[in-house]
Amino acid sequence: MFPSNASSPVNSADCPDLSSVGQAVAPAAYTEQYNADFVSRWDELIDWNKRAEGEGTFFSQLLLQAGACRIFDASCGSGFHSVQLRRAGFDVTACDGSPTMVRQAKANFASRGLDIPTLCCDWNDLDPRQLGTFDAVLCLGSSLCHVFEEAERIAVLKRFRRLLNPGGVLLVDQRNFQAILAGQFSSSGRYYYCGKTAKVTLGELHESLCEFVYTFADGASYRLRVFPILPGRLRGEMRAARFVVKQSYGDFKSVYDPMAADFIIHQAHV
Repeated sequence: MFPSNASSPVNSADCPDLSSVGQAVAPAAYTEQYNADFVSRWDELIDWNKRAEGEGTFFSQLLLQAGACRIFDASCGSGFHSVQLRRAGFDVTACDGSPTMVRQAKANFASRGLDIPTLCCDWNDLDPRQLGTFDAVLCLGSSLCHVFEEAERIAVLKRFRRLLNPGGVLLVDQRNFQAILAGQFSSSGRYYYCGKTAKVTLGELHESLCEFVYTFADGASYRLRVFPILPGRLRGEMRAARFVVKQSYGDFKSVYDPMAADFIIHQAHV
């Protein structure tokens, strides 16, 4: 999830004090979208076990092939990928800008007996002088799409680049807005939102805004509003941030139908 307008460490023993705040996204109501009620149901929406089955070892294999050991999970959400990668033996630092998501992630780490350094921080405040550098930065959950302005997305990507060691890898995923804007929205439930008690539909949609509606079996409904960046445009912005884009995957496959995949994952290197 994208950083909020609040920035403070969650575990002062493990994380630097990042008290100054940047403004990286125009909609001021970002944190309100991830309110406590919605976040308390986020793991119900995901279904960790089914999601782990769908992803398999995709991310850990990419990271191992890149020789990565120290990982910065820049949009950890409720902590799913941080947990999977920590269990796979990686040294993981988790970060999110939503205080409610960070609290949920910390609870998930504790319930699994995992000690994962965790901080709540705006992406614009990420500083290698405080955090150190990493072999890989992950920005998953279509989180970069919370940034509506191209210049601000490129600035965020440059921040990620500063956190990377020479040869480091960046993994960014996104909803397949190419298909969505063409009227071919799908949410298969095989890989990402695997829970059976909620459905994902579209609300307002145009070239500058995509609204996702999450409706649960008990009638509770929540909305997220993001910028529908096209995959080709995002790859161009990664190059503008001086990344070398190596590969894109559709639903974890290197060969895929660009109008059928739910999510696109981009792999780039410094």
